[in-house]
Amino acid sequence: MAILTVTAIEMKYSGNHALRGIDMAINPGEIVGLLGPNASGKTTLMKIIAGLLQPTRGDITYPDNATRGINSKRKISFLPDSFVFPGYMRVKDTFGFYKDMYPDYLDRRAEEMTELLGLAPVMDTRLHKLSKGMQERVSLALTFCRQTKLYLLDEPLGGIDPMGKSKIIDAILSMQLEDSSIVISTHLVKDIERIFDSVYFISQGRIISHGDCDKMREETGKTVEQTYLEVFENEIYI
Repeated sequence: MAILTVTAIEMKYSGNHALRGIDMAINPGEIVGLLGPNASGKTTLMKIIAGLLQPTRGDITYPDNATRGINSKRKISFLPDSFVFPGYMRVKDTFGFYKDMYPDYLDRRAEEMTELLGLAPVMDTRLHKLSKGMQERVSLALTFCRQTKLYLLDEPLGGIDPMGKSKIIDAILSMQLEDSSIVISTHLVKDIERIFDSVYFISQGRIISHGDCDKMREETGKTVEQTYLEVFENEIYI
């Protein structure tokens, strides 16, 4: 049984559709890719699932049948596509903030993520002095410090060098809990497709295709990236 279902979600801004009838189902233990070019609707959908935006219409069933709002947010840990902390804070202060804010914060997971992502040397550093890549590592560590049923990662590889991408992908695999699921939105498919169990292709606010990755490779003889490039070959990247 799916731990999260999205049914007929629509989103309009000033009369224009950002999302058009989105249906998804996320199963326990899955790592799911939400793949599409920039401006395809990935971030809007992520924010709606995370409870940061109210859809125009549609329904979402959350883990443990949590009601939308505070209860659903307790079941989801969300990594936004931009850094949200003020620059004057030190790295260690962000961990303290999460510990105070979230009852599901675990010191053990914080220590593991700090080690995995190489954050120990910068714990006393102010955030504005960090590179974009290091800020991304801090955000990812904080996201996985929580013990939740669903992790939403919006473009977690943006602005990160190749070596850093490999480290982040390995960290995601290492920190996935047995009964938790992860949804990752990205257009950088080549770097991360190896960890996906299934993928959804989104274009202009619609899910245009989805499926199991191993089955897709077996039936087409193509990588997920090759399929992605075919699906979106006529898309305009913004």
